[in-house]
Amino acid sequence: MQRIKVAGSSDVKEAQVHTVQANGQSVLLTRVQGKVCAISSKCTHMGLSMKKGKIVDGAIQCPWHGSKFDVCTGKNVNWTNSFLGIPMPKFMHGMIAMGKKPAPVPTFTAVEEEGAVFIDMPDA
Repeated sequence: MQRIKVAGSSDVKEAQVHTVQANGQSVLLTRVQGKVCAISSKCTHMGLSMKKGKIVDGAIQCPWHGSKFDVCTGKNVNWTNSFLGIPMPKFMHGMIAMGKKPAPVPTFTAVEEEGAVFIDMPDA
């Protein structure tokens, strides 16, 4: 495990996505009630980027198929309910999921020290 400096503290805003690269991975940073959280940018549904997702109440919504994940824990809180941001009727949710079951998104420990944000990443 290695601790990597990824941003300045002032770069990470409440409920806004700040995208960084660490060990070749795209990571999303945000603040939830003042705490910095770091989550993989890849949605576990199809591996598409969530960097254009919206954060509401501490969860990021994948802009592609609507899955929502807690940005601090990675836990799935809603699974595939839209297509390109357009809400779909409940009977279509299973088709959008394409047989995939809800799965959490990897998260990383984020620490603020001396005006900088660091995340703990597995060794490359």
